[in-house]
Amino acid sequence: MSRPRYTKVWRDLRRAGGRIVLMTTAVAVSLIAVGAMLTARTVATREAAAEYAATRPASATLDVAGGVGRALLDQVRARPGIADAAARQTVTARVRVGDAWRKMLLFVVDADDPLRIARFDVERGAWPPPADGIMLERSALAVLGGGDAVNVTASNGRTGRFAVTGVVHDAALAPASQERTGYGYLTPAGLARLGLTPEPDRLKLVVAGDQSTVDARARETAEWLTAGGHTVHGVSAPPIGRHPHQSQVDSVTLLFLGFAAAALLLAAVVVATTLGGMLAQQTRQIGVLKTLGATTAQILGTYLLLVLAVGAAALAMAAAPSVLAGVALTGLLSDMLNLDIADTSVPGWVFAALAAAGLGTPLLVALVPLTRAARTTVRAALDHRGVASGTAKRPIRVPGGNRLLALAVGNALRRRGRLVLTVALLTAGGALFTGGLNTANAWETWVHDGMARRAYDAEIVLARSSPADRVTGPLRGVAGVTSVEPLDARPAVPVGGGRVEVARTYPDGGHGALSLVALPAGSRMTDFEVLRGRALREGDRGVTVLNQGAATRFGDPAPGERVTLRVEGKDVTLQVVGVVAEVGGPAAAYTPADAAAAVASAVRLVYGDPGTLGRAEQALAAAGIPVQTVIPTEELRTAVDGHVLILIRTLVVLAGLMALVGALGLASAMGIAVTERTREFGVMQTIGATARTVRLTLILEGLAIGLAGSLLALIAGVPLAAYVGDLLGVLSFGLPLPLDLSLTGMAGWTALGLAAAAAATSVAARRASRLTVKDTLTYE
Repeated sequence: MSRPRYTKVWRDLRRAGGRIVLMTTAVAVSLIAVGAMLTARTVATREAAAEYAATRPASATLDVAGGVGRALLDQVRARPGIADAAARQTVTARVRVGDAWRKMLLFVVDADDPLRIARFDVERGAWPPPADGIMLERSALAVLGGGDAVNVTASNGRTGRFAVTGVVHDAALAPASQERTGYGYLTPAGLARLGLTPEPDRLKLVVAGDQSTVDARARETAEWLTAGGHTVHGVSAPPIGRHPHQSQVDSVTLLFLGFAAAALLLAAVVVATTLGGMLAQQTRQIGVLKTLGATTAQILGTYLLLVLAVGAAALAMAAAPSVLAGVALTGLLSDMLNLDIADTSVPGWVFAALAAAGLGTPLLVALVPLTRAARTTVRAALDHRGVASGTAKRPIRVPGGNRLLALAVGNALRRRGRLVLTVALLTAGGALFTGGLNTANAWETWVHDGMARRAYDAEIVLARSSPADRVTGPLRGVAGVTSVEPLDARPAVPVGGGRVEVARTYPDGGHGALSLVALPAGSRMTDFEVLRGRALREGDRGVTVLNQGAATRFGDPAPGERVTLRVEGKDVTLQVVGVVAEVGGPAAAYTPADAAAAVASAVRLVYGDPGTLGRAEQALAAAGIPVQTVIPTEELRTAVDGHVLILIRTLVVLAGLMALVGALGLASAMGIAVTERTREFGVMQTIGATARTVRLTLILEGLAIGLAGSLLALIAGVPLAAYVGDLLGVLSFGLPLPLDLSLTGMAGWTALGLAAAAAATSVAARRASRLTVKDTLTYE
């Protein structure tokens, strides 16, 4: 019995070659997405951990006023629990790039430092540079505009010209393009050329153990230094082995992998639907096979082999493209992490997982319809009457009374189980597509609204604090400046239970940082959305409003509770009156400035002409007020977008793949419908229907199904966009993105869905219109 059984199946496969290609294509497309996401996530995570660890990042860093001398450093190294220690210095400066200034972090490393801690790789040149030389981190080259030399201006206003003697790669830093900051490496002798005193005030510790052990040793060292007469301004310990952007990449790639897995599930449904249609046509043949001795298990095994063959063919098609796409995506992720992907090899378990998914998922989904068909009895098979049994009992009426449209809708409802699956495919694919577009729109709206709530054009950060009146006076006389507002921002760390809480700040000073910001009474340059409580008011004293980042650092205190911060060695206790949402800013606790002793560490400006900013800097220089850096609001927006723009674009591409799988499902369903109704088309022609009528009926049927799937996709895409927006928003801002629907994207999807439905149906419609009466009457 085996030979006739397999011969029959082989002939059926040859006759259904188009459907086999469609099933294989659907599975292959989804497998490429799954393989690419799995490859990118696996390789990027492995390489990020390896390269970040190779820098030997400090377990903890203590900010010690007055610096750490060699003798003190030796004492720290001898303390119990301290595996190693180093003293470094980080200085904030700026550099001129074209007509604008860029913030620049200068990492000062002694020439004889063994670089056992916080290492960096020299890619070009030799370390150390001469006193008049500087080495740039490679991601900063584009930010600083290239060139053989840079003019660095220090906080004291002194400018030094340094020759770029080499390029280094520091995997512990976030990409300069995202932070809009330059990174430079020089020796204490180079720093002295800027008129600054070399003072290694960053004590870096290496501690063996988990995070709690690191925190404990860091606190003990801080207390020991304080007892010895040294002032410790802060203690930071970034998450062990975690790159600054690692959490973002891990969470988002997991989300993408979920999307790809959903695409594979949809492709498996396409396979099950297509096979269900094929088996419905072959019900009588199955009955004949059983009369010849074939068992249910034999018939089921035969068709399961067919599914495995489809999966294997799809796997062969997808293996190489999935790896190539995964490696390409890994390259994009490495740019986000400022990493080198030294090893792009894909571990064997990834291929095994891909094979299991490609072969197992279609098999599991198709098992139910295949088992049902294989269990058909001989009598049931011989009594089978095809699609006639599924004909609607009552005529379909449509608005306008169009009989052709009514016929198309009635035909779509004849196989309701298949209709539900086809519409579900289109709905799922479209929901992911519109959900992706809605998320991208929500991100754009959220960032735009967040920047609009900063009612100023630029913030000038001063090299040192000065009386507020002395800062604002010269600026008010600058032509083009319409409004000036001073503020005083100082680094802070939370204090709980009488001890300093360890901050999770990274070496760039931005990720994980917390500031206490004093604003003038009645400030109008920030209008942050109030999440809980209220905003600051005139007359407030001893209170604070936390942004969402600071609220998280303090354990989400409710309005009315008190929090304590350590600022420049002094503890400050404030009552929380509100929590606000701030886009693009680090963790900050806002408090009213003391009008009697107002000082400014920065000033915000409103102006119309961009050239005004240069004149404002000149006015400050003439008043003897050195500037540390200038941050235009538009530059801040660019930095915010740079963190997730690639991820959002990848999300939209994945959503497009999902929509493609849905369209393939519709094409499969319509192909099955044409085959099932072959004789019906002959009857239509005998009573006068033209080829154009047959073709138009089928296209209208496909459009009706496409419209139903598209409209349901618009509805389903809303909660999906809310979920993805929550994830991206919390990762980026600590708050979920607001639900903001893209009406253009939704209208575009509806048009695209209808166009895809028409295209997916056109092939089947063309084939049906070309059938002759003879073809239909001889069809079996």
